[in-house]
Amino acid sequence: MKHRIVRNKIAVAMAASTLLCVNHVWAAEATVFQLDQVTVTAERIAQTVGNTPANVTIITSAELKNRGAQTLADALTGVSGVAVQSYGGSGQKAIPYILGTDRIVVLIDGKRMNLPQGIGVGSGGVDVNTITLGDNIEQIEVVHGGASTLYGADAVGGVINIITKKGEGTTKTTATIASGNDNAKYYGLTAGGQEKNTHWQIASNKASDDGQRSNSAYEGKNMSLRLDQDLNKGENLTFTYDYYGSHAGIPGSLSYPSATDWQEIVRRNWSVSYTKEHTAGSRIFRYYDNEQTYSGENYGSFRHENTVRGFDYQDSAKLDSSNLVTWGSEWRKDEVVSTAEGNGPVSGITKAFFLQNQHDFNANAKLTVGVRRDDNSIYGNHWLPQAAYLYRLNANTSYFANWAKVFKAPKFDDLYGNDGYGDTGDPNLKPETGWTAETGIKSKLNSRNEATVSIFRRNINNAILWTADPDFTYHPHNIAGYKANGLNFTVTSKLSDVTTTNVGYTYLDSRDQNGNDVGDPRHSFHVGINIHQDKLTQAVYGIFQDETGTATKRVNSRFIVNANTNYTISKDTSLFLTVNNLFNKQYQAVNGFPANGRTVLLGLKQTL
Repeated sequence: MKHRIVRNKIAVAMAASTLLCVNHVWAAEATVFQLDQVTVTAERIAQTVGNTPANVTIITSAELKNRGAQTLADALTGVSGVAVQSYGGSGQKAIPYILGTDRIVVLIDGKRMNLPQGIGVGSGGVDVNTITLGDNIEQIEVVHGGASTLYGADAVGGVINIITKKGEGTTKTTATIASGNDNAKYYGLTAGGQEKNTHWQIASNKASDDGQRSNSAYEGKNMSLRLDQDLNKGENLTFTYDYYGSHAGIPGSLSYPSATDWQEIVRRNWSVSYTKEHTAGSRIFRYYDNEQTYSGENYGSFRHENTVRGFDYQDSAKLDSSNLVTWGSEWRKDEVVSTAEGNGPVSGITKAFFLQNQHDFNANAKLTVGVRRDDNSIYGNHWLPQAAYLYRLNANTSYFANWAKVFKAPKFDDLYGNDGYGDTGDPNLKPETGWTAETGIKSKLNSRNEATVSIFRRNINNAILWTADPDFTYHPHNIAGYKANGLNFTVTSKLSDVTTTNVGYTYLDSRDQNGNDVGDPRHSFHVGINIHQDKLTQAVYGIFQDETGTATKRVNSRFIVNANTNYTISKDTSLFLTVNNLFNKQYQAVNGFPANGRTVLLGLKQTL
């Protein structure tokens, strides 16, 4: 124990000391501002963030490296308007919220990752602790606000799209090895390249630790493969495969701890797609097959098998110099076989079509309108319109506004759940419906500063909530709804040739149909500083989240500081030190589930 305390103190000192080493002789790092970066997720066509009528955040591969992000949960921590609700350490659930809701869609290269069954808590369909990141990630795009017109059910709060790299050039291999406190181990290998018209990229990693609570040890491994075959100029076939497997203890809550419960997750996803780039956009045909099994012991054995098979298509065409039309379709079959749903297969088929037109009034103003028709075998037909407007005041400043009708289908657990103890779902539940709206300003204030500020509103009807009946069993109900209003603000500044800062703040006021506060964090903010020189990069960022929850489920506010240091020894060799929860803050993101204290990971990265 004494050696562990000393080691932790040394790690904290190392992480903090580089902040004191800045001097004027360090080389400058080119700052790429958010508004200059290209997004393909917001409107399914490539355009800069500054020219998109939505609030979009891009997390680049360089930023992922600077943060030391190993999972999608790590990558999203500190993104303005995004909160990650964690149930503990590495093997425990982590749920992303965008502008206060977990009703979001998560994609990898445009493919849905949401589980039709849900993940056991809340309205979300993805545990972002199970999505690991390697050196094969190009960027992560986060779209804030309703996007059901383009992405269907679940995209109420927004969309997260992970975009992987296409192998290029001569073969390059990078190996990573690291260790830390709580007996943490990490091994990673990424390799990619090109042989004539064939591109390949493979990434694998393995991580383990003993956890910080009894029965919280975790071991996980991931392997992903991407193959691209160029057919003609701008035309290619792509095959992807992703495997994830993990074993972790389930320590339970503080009130109901468990010394023996455990869980295993096995995910196997693959896809094949054809893409044709043309002057108006991209023509894409894609088939994907996702399978995930979640099994173990948690006050009795459980096994949940989720299968999603889908086909989607999209294309674009210019009608004339002022109108760009994008359209597409989707067919998807969701199936679940689960001990929590009677052990029998339950399934649903979704057929959808969307149409969108971007009309340029002139060089400075454009209006985007669209509509989607969802036809589902369980919850019927729904029409989802949207409208968005962008006006460029000048080359550096634009105003935007958007409105969209949104739609959230019940999870299979909501419809068919049966835990054997009286807690059951309701197959007669209505889908959640409503609308979202946002308006704001994006501005590159000068050569060293940019800012985005927006106000948003969300109105949900027939919101699904599990509540206790008089016999103390739990069942889902369609309550009248809830409303959320708020403000989101972020500013990026280049303080000097070596120092960049990013500050974000979100205000959120969420209330139910009776005007009662539903317990979302009222205030949250982050502040980050990045210092770069020829050989040394230091990223330190702090995250504050206001108290959350209501009554006995309330948890206190907290301010957490994370830090990551990268030091380049040579062209092919670098050291890194990642320290999360730098000051060892003891807190709970979910009532009764302690978050990790300080974690330290020291490692070496070698390019072969």
